[in-house]
Amino acid sequence: MLHAQDKEWPAFPGLDYSDRSIALIDQESFFVLSGAAITSFILSEFVLKDVKDLNYYQTRLGVVGTTGGTVLIENFGIEKRLTHWFAIGLELNNQQWFYPQENGFGIGLNTYYRWYLLGRKKISPYLEYGAGVFHGFSKFPPDGQQFSFNLTTQVGVEYTFDNENKIRVGYGHLHQSTNDLIVPNPGEDGNGFNISYLWFWK
Repeated sequence: MLHAQDKEWPAFPGLDYSDRSIALIDQESFFVLSGAAITSFILSEFVLKDVKDLNYYQTRLGVVGTTGGTVLIENFGIEKRLTHWFAIGLELNNQQWFYPQENGFGIGLNTYYRWYLLGRKKISPYLEYGAGVFHGFSKFPPDGQQFSFNLTTQVGVEYTFDNENKIRVGYGHLHQSTNDLIVPNPGEDGNGFNISYLWFWK
């Protein structure tokens, strides 16, 4: 049985909810991410053109300890590797939460942007950002709203098999809030693990 956490799990250094964090946690950091992602896309597709794009199906499983409970994540989507150092993805986001006040579940749609340190190698560290929208079939968190923005930041390691399939293991930060578009907006933060498997299809 899953039990709610008394407090969120420890943050990876630099990925916490603070002014010095590089985590995606607010509107300002979203604009910075958007600029970096657009610049990377233009460089990889129109300037450098160093490799052929690779396409994948992918599934992601995760668990996050938040300020108020435990969140399970099961995602499925597609990914395009634009170059050896940058990839983008789109996933259907499924979440269940277990809180002392109320359990629930919801769905959303997330985009992902990933930068690799050693992308030409079989094993490479990466930094990943995700941004999307989420609808809970009950309020998430229980004192919040059914609608929220879903923002994630992960660091991890990816391994590429000989057949081009991949597996990733990451740890990082989850932030969900309405950005005050709907109030009250208590927001929710947490840290946790995820594991992803990718099937190469062309």
